Amino acid sequence: MKRKEKKEKQKFVDDGRVIASMDSEYINGYASKQQRENRQALREARLTRKERWAIYKAALAHILPVFFMFLCSVFFVIIFLYFVWMR
Repeated sequence: MKRKEKKEKQKFVDDGRVIASMDSEYINGYASKQQRENRQALREARLTRKERWAIYKAALAHILPVFFMFLCSVFFVIIFLYFVWMR
């Protein structure tokens, strides 16, 4: 049997090209001009503590029912599987 000759690896040379920009503005993904303007307007709004808490409470009131429904469904699936497998 003949031995195969190993191919020589090419040495990496950095030529300075940029494939993906790592600027902090683009880290979170693409944001349209409208989204950037809205985000900037929120930063400049200078909300009071009560206004911020009202926003947080509204967000929780919107998200919590969905979260509890998910938890209940997972709980019922676990209970169902427990009783089916324990037969």
